[in-house]
Parts: sequence; C-alpha cells; structure tokens
Amino acid sequence: MNALVSTTLWVVGKALAPVVNGVLGHWDASKNLGLNVEAVGMELLLVQATLESASRKHISGKATEELLRKLQDSARCAEDLLDELDYFRIHDQLHGTYDAADHHAKGGVHDLVLNARHTASDALGFSSAATPAESQRVAEDERQRIGCCVWSRARWWSRGNSSSTPNANKPDQEEVSRCMPQLGKLLPRSSSPNVQDDNSGSQSTDCGAPQREHPEKSTMLGFNRVVFSERMKHIVEQLQPLRRDFTTIMQFCDPITVPDIAQSRPITTGQSIEPKLYGRDDIVNSIIHDMTKGKYHNNDLNVLPIVGPAGIGKTTMIQHIYHNEEVQKHFHVLIWVCVSFKFNLNKLLEDIKEEIPLVEGEKGYRPQDLIEQRLKSKRFLLVLDDIWECGNEDDWERLLLPLKTSQEKGSMVLVTTRFPAVSAMVGTTSHSIELEGLEAEYFRELFHAFVFGDDRCRRDHFFLLETGDEIMEKLKGSPLAAKTVGRLLRRDLSLRHWRRVLESKEWEMQTGVNDIMPALKLSYDNLPFHQQQCFSSSALFPEDHMYRTTELINLWIGLDILQPDGRNQTLEDIGLSYLNDLVAHGFFREYITWAGPRYVMHDLLHDLALKVASHDYVSLHHSNVGSVKFQPSIRHLSIIIDDDDTMSVEIFKSQLRNLKTRLKVKQLHTLMIFGVMSKSFAKIFGDLIREANALRVLHLVHISSSVESILHTFSELVHLRYLCLGTLHEIASQVHLPLTISRFYHLRILDLGSWYGCRDLPKDLSNLEKLCRFYSQSDSNIHNVGKLKLLEELTVFRVNKESEGFEPKQLENLTELRELGIYNLENIHTKEDAAKAKLIEKNYLKRLTLDWDSERSNIDPDVEAVILESLQPPRYLEGLRIGGHGGPSCPTWLGDNLTLEALKSLHLIGVSWKCLPSLRKIWGLETLILKHIAAMKEFAIEQRFCRLIKLKLVGLGSFEKWGPSQDTGMFPLLQVLIIRDCPRISGFPFSNPNEDWKVDWFPKLQELEIVSCPGFLLVPRIPWTETLRHVHIIDVKLLEKFEYNSKSLYLYIKGKDDLQRLDQVLAFSNLAGLEQLALEKCPPMECKHFLMLTSLKKLAVDGSDGLVGSLGGGDDVQWQHPVEHLVVYGLGGANVKKLTELLSHLPGLSELCITKCQNVTQLAVGMDMQQTTSTAAPEVEKEEEGLLLFPADHSGSLRVLYISECPELFLSPSCIFPSSLLDLNLKGVEGLGTLEPLSNLTSLTRLALLYCGEDLRCKGLGPLLAGRGQLKELVVYGSCRFFAGWDLNLRQVLLQQDEGEDQQLVSPPEACSSKLQVLRSDDTMGLLATPICSFLSSSLTKLKLRSINKIKMERFSKEQEDALHLLTSLQQLKFSNFTELQHLPTGLHKLTNLQRLEIDYCPAVRSLPKDGLPKSLQELYAHNCFNEELKQQCRGFHPKDQN
Repeated sequence: MNALVSTTLWVVGKALAPVVNGVLGHWDASKNLGLNVEAVGMELLLVQATLESASRKHISGKATEELLRKLQDSARCAEDLLDELDYFRIHDQLHGTYDAADHHAKGGVHDLVLNARHTASDALGFSSAATPAESQRVAEDERQRIGCCVWSRARWWSRGNSSSTPNANKPDQEEVSRCMPQLGKLLPRSSSPNVQDDNSGSQSTDCGAPQREHPEKSTMLGFNRVVFSERMKHIVEQLQPLRRDFTTIMQFCDPITVPDIAQSRPITTGQSIEPKLYGRDDIVNSIIHDMTKGKYHNNDLNVLPIVGPAGIGKTTMIQHIYHNEEVQKHFHVLIWVCVSFKFNLNKLLEDIKEEIPLVEGEKGYRPQDLIEQRLKSKRFLLVLDDIWECGNEDDWERLLLPLKTSQEKGSMVLVTTRFPAVSAMVGTTSHSIELEGLEAEYFRELFHAFVFGDDRCRRDHFFLLETGDEIMEKLKGSPLAAKTVGRLLRRDLSLRHWRRVLESKEWEMQTGVNDIMPALKLSYDNLPFHQQQCFSSSALFPEDHMYRTTELINLWIGLDILQPDGRNQTLEDIGLSYLNDLVAHGFFREYITWAGPRYVMHDLLHDLALKVASHDYVSLHHSNVGSVKFQPSIRHLSIIIDDDDTMSVEIFKSQLRNLKTRLKVKQLHTLMIFGVMSKSFAKIFGDLIREANALRVLHLVHISSSVESILHTFSELVHLRYLCLGTLHEIASQVHLPLTISRFYHLRILDLGSWYGCRDLPKDLSNLEKLCRFYSQSDSNIHNVGKLKLLEELTVFRVNKESEGFEPKQLENLTELRELGIYNLENIHTKEDAAKAKLIEKNYLKRLTLDWDSERSNIDPDVEAVILESLQPPRYLEGLRIGGHGGPSCPTWLGDNLTLEALKSLHLIGVSWKCLPSLRKIWGLETLILKHIAAMKEFAIEQRFCRLIKLKLVGLGSFEKWGPSQDTGMFPLLQVLIIRDCPRISGFPFSNPNEDWKVDWFPKLQELEIVSCPGFLLVPRIPWTETLRHVHIIDVKLLEKFEYNSKSLYLYIKGKDDLQRLDQVLAFSNLAGLEQLALEKCPPMECKHFLMLTSLKKLAVDGSDGLVGSLGGGDDVQWQHPVEHLVVYGLGGANVKKLTELLSHLPGLSELCITKCQNVTQLAVGMDMQQTTSTAAPEVEKEEEGLLLFPADHSGSLRVLYISECPELFLSPSCIFPSSLLDLNLKGVEGLGTLEPLSNLTSLTRLALLYCGEDLRCKGLGPLLAGRGQLKELVVYGSCRFFAGWDLNLRQVLLQQDEGEDQQLVSPPEACSSKLQVLRSDDTMGLLATPICSFLSSSLTKLKLRSINKIKMERFSKEQEDALHLLTSLQQLKFSNFTELQHLPTGLHKLTNLQRLEIDYCPAVRSLPKDGLPKSLQELYAHNCFNEELKQQCRGFHPKDQN
C-alpha cells in the first residue's frame, strides 16, 4: 500500500511541475482560465501534502487502496490537462497565436473575435476531448452552411498565416466584421487548428539531409478556453472530496515505526534443512580445498564473498561447507551470524561474541575486546549470512579489526549476499564466487526430488515429465523456485493441474516467506522509489532482452521517472546512477561487448517486474494475450510479435483486434512494439495509436514499407516525450518519417538510430524546444537548430553560411550541449563568424569535434589558423577531435597557453601542423590518437603520459623517431597500443637490439596491434606481461603475421625469411597456459621450448622446415608431451621420419591431420616406442624415408585421422590403420581398391572417401555397418561405381569374421542390422538398388544424392524409385547437381518420416512431384533452380497444407 502512496505522490508531483516551475504563467492574463489554473495547482498542492503525511502512516485495506487509485486517476487527469495547456503555450510562442490571452495584439475587433470564438465553440458543444476528425467534420458542415470564407481561413492555417497572428490585415478585419452576425452559428476549432501546406514534397537544402514541408492535410489539436475552464473545475471538484475522505482515513492510521522489510527476513542458522546439495560439488570442493590446503591456508584473514540472486542457493551451499567434516577439523572455532537487512555494527559484534567459547582469564566487557581475546590463538571460520547493506567501509573495517588480531594463519570470513556492491566492498580475495542457476542435469534431479520424492513415484508418473521439463525451463535453475513449484505440483499429480500451473505461472502467486517471489520482492522493496519505478519499466521488454544503456535511460526519461536534483546533473547522469545501483543490487547483470555494455535480467526477476507492476504495466505476446488480466489502471503496454507460426499469428491478431474492449486505450502512456510487423498488423496498431492520445512513449523499431500508414496516425500525440522509430534494413528508401514529429512540443528524445528509411527531416523540427536527445543514422542536419536550447547532443552540425539556419550563430544559445561535432569549417572565413558559436561559454560541453573537409578544393592556412584559434572550447572539455585543419600549427589554447587541462581524449586527424603540442600540462590524458599527419617525424613521450590508456598512431608516413623526454618508465597504465601504416618506424621507443628492454614499459598492456610497418622490430618477446590479451601484427620485420589471444589461448605465427629462431619473438616461459599453436613458414621449434608449452593441446605446422628440432633430449631420456591434436601441412624432405619420431612422444594424440605432404609415401602401425627409436627391425630400416609409422603402444588413443592431397601416398590392400579410429577422412589417396584394409576399424563412426580412385569398390564395407560395426556416417565422392561391389551375402561374411574368436557369435538378425544414419554419395545409380536400400531402411535418416557431370540422368528408373521408397526412416533428402534431370522421383509421399527436402542446382526440374509430398514434411528448399514454377511452388509451401 505504501508503494501505491509513493506512486500517487509521484504522479501528483509530475502534475504540479508546470505550475510550480512557472511555465503556465503564460495563462495568468487569461480571464477565468488563470484563476482555474491556480485552483488546480492549489488543490494538487493540498493532495501532495496529504500524501506526504500518508507516506509516514501504516495504510491497509482494499477500500483505501481503491480510494488511492481514484485519487491517482484524478491527478493523472490534471497532469494531462496542464500538459495540454503547456502545449498550447508553446504553440502560441511558435506561431504568434493568442490562445493564452484575452487580448489580441491588434486590439479592437480582433479582441472581440478572439473571445467570441471560444464562447461560440462552447455554445456549439465542441470539446477538446472530441477527436480532430469529428471536430473537423462538424466545423466544415457549419462553414459550408454559413458560407463565411473568413472562418475557412481561421480553420485552415498555412505556415505563416493565421487568423490570430499579428499579420492579419485590414481586409481580414472587414471580413470579420461582415461575418459577426453569424457568429453563433459557427465553431472554428482553434485559432490555428489545422495545418495544410501548399508545398508538397521535399525541399532540399545545401547542407545535410533534405528538409520537408508538410504535404498532408493533418490536423492539429484545437484549443477552447471555455472547455478547458470547465475541465479544470471538474478536476478540482473530483480531487476535493477524495482528498477530504482520504484525510479522514489517515486520522485512524498508525505511524510506521519499523520498515516492513526488516520484519520479513527469516533468520538462518548453520544447520541446513536440505539433506543433499545438488550441482554445487565443484564449487564446494574448491572452496574447502582453498581454505584447508590451498591459497587461503597460509594467509592472514581472508574474506570470500558468495553473491547471487535470491533463491539461488547461497545459504544452503555455505551450510554444507560449514558442516563439512574436513572444515570442522581444520578450524578451531566456527561462527554463524545471520546479518539480514540491517547492518548494525554493535549488534553484530555482540552476536559474534556470543558464538565464541569463553577463554580463561578474559577481561573487559566490550564485545570487540572479548572477541580479540577469545580468537587470539585460534583459526576460525566466520559466516556472515545474507548481508543486505554494509553501512560504509569504516563500519566494515571496525568489524574486522578484532578478527585480524588472531595469531593463526588461514582464518576465513564467508559472506553471502545478493548484492554485487556488497561483495565488491567486503572481499579481500582476488575474486568472489558468483552463483548462477543450476545446470539442467542437476536442476532436473533437484526438481524431481522436490516433486516426487523418490524414483518410484517419478516412474509411476512418467506422463508428467514432459510438462515438468517445460516448467523447469521457466525457472532458470533457481533452487528456491524449484522448491516453490515442487510444493505446488506435489499437491495434485495430474496432467491437468500441472498444465494449469505452467500456463498461469501459479508459483508467482505464492506468498509464503520461503517462496521464490516473496524472496525476490524483498530486494525490490529495499530499493528507493524511483529505482523501483525504473525496475518496473523493464517489464515492457521481452524476456532475455539485451538491454542497452540508452534505451533504458531514454525510457525512464520518457516516463518522467528521472527528475533533476538541482546539482547540475543531466537526466543521463541520474539514469546512469540508477542503472549502476540496479546492477549493484543484482537486478541487472552487466556484460561488456564490442558494441558497449549490455544488461541482462534473470527471467524470474523479469517475472517479478511484471508482478509488482501489474497495475500499471502489461506485456502481450501470442502465448498470454488471451489469458492476461487487464487492470483498469493499466497505462503502459508492450506487444511482442515473436511467433512465425501462421495459426498462432492469426489468433494473436484476432485477440489484438479486441484489445480496445479490454483496455482503456485512451489512458495509455506507453506503447512499445517489438518484432517485425507484417502488413496485416498495420490497421490494428494504427487504430490503437490513433486512440492513444495520452502516450508519453512510443517505440516502433521494425517498421516495414507495408505498415508505413501507421506513421500517419501520430497527429494528436501532444504529450509525447520519447519517440523511437526504426525500420528494416532492406526497405532503406521506401519509408518516410511522419512530418507531424515537429508538432510534438513536449518531445525530449527522438531516437532515429535504427531508422534506415528516408531521412528527410521536417524543416520545422526546431519547434521541439524541449528536445534534449536526438539520435540519427546519418548526418541529419536540423534546420535552425539554435532554437533547441535544451539539446544535449549534436554530433553533426554542418556549417553552411549560404543556407539560412545552418550558420555558426545557430550554436550560440545551445548552452546545455554535452557533445558537439562541427563539420565543414572551411565555410567559415572570419574569426567573427567563428566566435558566434561561443564554444568557450558551453560549460557543460564534454566532447567536441572540429572538422574541415579533407577533400576541399582550396586551403588558406592563415585563415584556418585564425578560425581554429577562435573556436576555443571551455576549459573542462574532456574529449577533443580536430580533423583536416590546414593551419601551420596548433592553436595556442592547445599549445603554449594550454587551457584544456582536464582533457582525457585527444584525436588529431589529417592536420597540417609542423609540430605537435607538447601536452605537458595535461596530466589526465587517457586516449591519444594521431592519424594521417604527414609532417610528423618524431614524437616525444612526456612523463605526463602516466595516465594514458590508449595510444593509436596511424598513417604517419614520415614518423621515424619516438622516445622519452627523460629516462624514466613510461606508459604505466597503457592498455591499448595500435600502430598502422608507419613505414619508417623501426620499433618501440626502447627497441635497442644491443640492450635489454626496460620491463617497466607497458606493464599493463592488454591489446597490441602493429600493421604495415615493415621496418618494425619486436624487441620484447611476446607475451612479456601477463596482462597482454590480444596481439595482432601484420607485415613487420621477421613476421608476416602474428596473432595471439590469451582468452582463447591461441597463437598463430607466419614468419619471414629472416626469422631464424622462434625465441626471437616468443617468450616461451610465459606461454605455459597456451593451448593452441599454429606455425607457418617458421623454423623448427627447439625441443626445450616445446616442452615449456605444458598446456598445449593443438599444434599446427604449415610449410615449415620442420616440426620440432632435435628430439633426443639427451641420455636416452624418453619425454612425453600432452598434445592431442596435430595438423601437418606441406611437410617435405626427411621430415617424415622426424614426424614419426615426434608421434612416439605424443601418447595422448587423438587427432592427426596430414595435408599436402609430398614425401609421405606409406603408412603403417609400428612396434612399441622403445623398439621404434632403438632396435627397429632391419626391414623397416630399409624402407623409404616416406614411411609414416604410428607407434604401436600409442595408437590406441588416436580417434581422428585425416589424410588429404598427399600425391605420393599409395595405400596398399595390406595397409593397416590404428584400430582405435572413430573418424577416418581420406582425400585423393589411391591404391585401396576395396575397403578390406579397413575391416578392422569396427569402432569407426564416420568414414569419408573423397576422390580415392574411380575403381574403389565397397567390398569390405559390411563389417563397418553391421554386427560390431558402429559406422553412422558415410561420405563417398569421386568413385562413381562404389556400390557396384556390394556384398549381398553380408551375413555369411560377418559369421566368417567371428570364427576363431572367443566371444559369442553375433546373432544373424543383429548381424544384418545397419547403424548407418547419414549417407552422401555421387554413385546414385549404384546406391538406389533394392538390396542396399532394404538393408539401410531401418537406420538411414539423412541422404544426399549428387550427380557427376559425365553421367547424364534425365529421370529415375522404376527400380530406383522403388528402392528409394524402402528408405522409410529418411528425415532429410537432398538432390544436388542433377543438371539433366527432368523430374524428381515419384512416390516421395511414401517417405512418411521425411521432414526436409532440398533441391540444389537441378535446372531442368520443372515442378514438384504430381503425386504430392509426405504429410510429415516441414521444410522445402530449392537453390539455384531456375524454373519459375518450381520456385513458386517452394515459396508457397507450408507444412499445414500437407495435412
């Protein structure tokens, strides 16, 4: 209830704002209206005072809640009304009208007409609540009936022409006089109610985007003073009795003494009520090990935070650690304290003291003294469970002070909290433990334990498991959610009950203190009111949405949640502060991406947002639109189009059409639509927007050309604060912006950042005097932008003195700017014009761009020097970019007389300066970018660069020398260093090959990029610091390419001819964690360096002189390396023998790839490693150098073998492969003839034979397919008669194979059973034979048939079609490259399990089979098929049509 009081108080405050701020003073001179404005303001002030008093009372009861909601509704009506008054105030200012005044500027008859018009409007029954269409229709009828042309002029107002403007001339006065007798018969809607421009189309300017006038006859809201007066009186009459009644009730309410939240937290103990811990074993074991034996064992006091959202299992996990036997033995004293909501230092010290046994001779009475004495010689474990706040760091340090006096090493404090901010404050370890939802396997086990109790019950109710899986997916691994839902489901183990729980999310209604939603809501209740509002608004977004900073803050601004605090903070500053607090309290989780920070919210927290905001917010999608309950007070609506199923979409649209019968559309403040709108949605949403005249926020980001009509329903959105419009990429030039944008006078944010349609802005966009944020995809220039005095960002302003509205003086009054970009400065020719921008007076400006067109035809260095000097920025500027300046030197305000001492970022691009500014005074510089500065030869590194984080040097053709101004360590904080296209630079500032480089250079570097600097020599070996994360080097001395990524543990080196040793560029001692290494054109790696790579899992060597240098290791020492995956490409010479030797040292090798190794001629499985390296058989010694020998004792680990394009390799029928292989790929390897050499590979699951000879036959394939064979995928291309050798007596072959073996014979039925699931082949004619297809019919699910050019196949034979029909298990079928094929095989409808059919490059196929396709088909594709009939059939295919 108190939340409702706070919300109502907030609404009243918003309604009062225009009165309190004085913006409605414009109306004071208006007879009666001014008094009514004052009366509404006074009543709102009294309501505000009443609510402020109520916020300190304990309020309850349904009737009181209903009374509060009525009060809130009346306050919103007042807010809307006063907002409309402010709208017409702005309209008066812009158009010279007199809606707010009793007297016309010209006096006389104009006064009479002005006042009579309002009276006549009221007499004729017009109300401002009437729609413009209704008003226009009635007024037009009256105009025609009276035939008075002057009223036509009053109703149809063209730009610069109004009946009530000072421009009214004498004929107008005569006309007014002539028409006065008929006054009572006519109502003009407003002094300037309708806008019609005689000029249609676009008017192009010389600068920026084209500016458009109003071509359409769109209606503006009319103003009637009498009606507005009556509305204000009515609001006062509504508010007064409600306020009095509420005041009476307040007299009987008790004051709030203790916050409700403090009474709601259960007290935890060290004893767990959960006997088993699921899915946390790894974390628990790691913590226990670190405490008892590992990294915390010998430390002083350690504080380890465990952080995670409510119900994730933090307390339960710590309870299991607390009672672990090893922990109990290791610590002398164990203490458990439940901190909960309030961090009371004195109480905590007292609680800790009570948990510690007394010691003999202790003195004193203060808790901290007694704790110190009792723990002095003890190793202890203290658990502080459920900390909500930590007061401040001083209180925390005072708590730790007596604990730190223990003389024993390894004492621990374990803290559990749901707030990352608390975790960051208290932790002393290098990282905290962040608990997330349980993995699916463990969560399923836990869920079933809560629901069924034992396996027998679960087996008896197996029919519920599928529904249970759907419910589990929504709980996202939360143990407490599993417990809550488990209790619900256990009540009734019937499918009907379970489906009802799933569809209604019944667990959200559970209110027990140990249920998931109340546990989560406690965090929400602990937030300040405005942050609660921010969190609630997230309910409008889809689940799993990746929130951007701007879209959250813009929404909050649009909803008036963010209010200025009077400390010169922008709304963005306040929004960022709120967002950071929500992250700190665990409501959002922040992720850093390449596009900036993104925020995600746990699904259960999203459900909580929907729940706490259910009276105000609702989000509709296809699955809930029919069941959601609309509260009468709903004001914020989102619609999510997220289903491609045609039937679901149709049902969804049908429900949306009825939305106006279930929802008060006229009172909506927010409408957000997510997903792509088809044409059929246009009318639905258009009607919705047309009626939702109270909208503050409108968000449409996937507009297509088919729904452009929606954009022309915006004319009456006078309250709009935030408008976000976006289009699909593919309709770039087909959709136009609505010109009515320029009439949304309250608009604060216009977001066209996702607008890819026409960017022709309305010419009068500068009418939006409250606009503070404008986003655009292009350089959209705003005409007369100087009128937008509240604008905070103007990233592109193109100077054009020849075009009115784009002169430098437009910038004069934009004093609120935080970011400004001025382009085409070559169009300013005098310092007087430049000075008119008054940059130095823009005290809030943080980022500034000053840019001259680099392609301009004429450059006057002296003039440009003067212009830049006159564009001096304010002293507290943080970011400066200067581009294309043609002056000879930098301005004095950046040089000798530096004023920008607060500068954090400096970009100089394409300037013609002879020397750079010294920057000695800029201590805080963090980013320095120098690009395309032709005259720059050297760069002095100042000591002041100690805070530099990013340095980028690009296109400096003359740059050859850089070095420190004095001998001292530089760049201590540098994280990013980029050098590109600097051909004369020879290396780092410390690059002296004869001296050791200084280790204090770049100690924090994370990203290094050096590109196209052929003389650049790397002196520091990479990685020289553990902070280095990414290295990208191309075309430097010694190296063609170098890629290093510490996150993926990957390193790639491509050397040049002058690279002699790898340790010239690599610091092997720092690469112990490397897992992947690829070497191309590099010298062999020395054995000692290879052995340093202790974590290496994959080694790839391409075109190098060798793999690893001398492998002997000395003194017959046999060493081993953990490499699991070896790729050898282009190995030549005698290196085959070295490869054989290397394989003997890789006992864990599981994957070997050999490609284009011309000297490999034979394969064999050798003897054990000892014999291979010392006493090999004489016949092996005599073999050619090309023999590659797999060690016999290591061959059991090899799982994947890939051999490709080794032209000298000939596999004889006697060749034996390692029997452990699971995947064998042979490409371009001839000599096999049959597959009999592979008959021992019964573990093989995949076999690919690509172009291994046209004479290759499938003889010997049987043992791989059936019996003990495990082959599941077979790929054969380039052997066009492969299946001609099919062995029809497969059973006998297998029985013969089993002879002599001790194991029991495989029974004949199993022997003939195929396991093959995937088959790809170009031997279509041989494959489609009845014996083969019959054998494969029970297992084959995926078949790709490809034709070869020399076989011209126009149609499938009857026998081939019959054979294909036998493959009844097929789910996917593809025909490829059948260039002559006229018809697909008939009878495809007999393949009753087929789900996907694909036709690729079959140009002669004209249509789908006449006898139809199987009903099971879900996907149909035709690629590179040129017959229009076939393409049309495929486009029109829908699975529902098959039934």
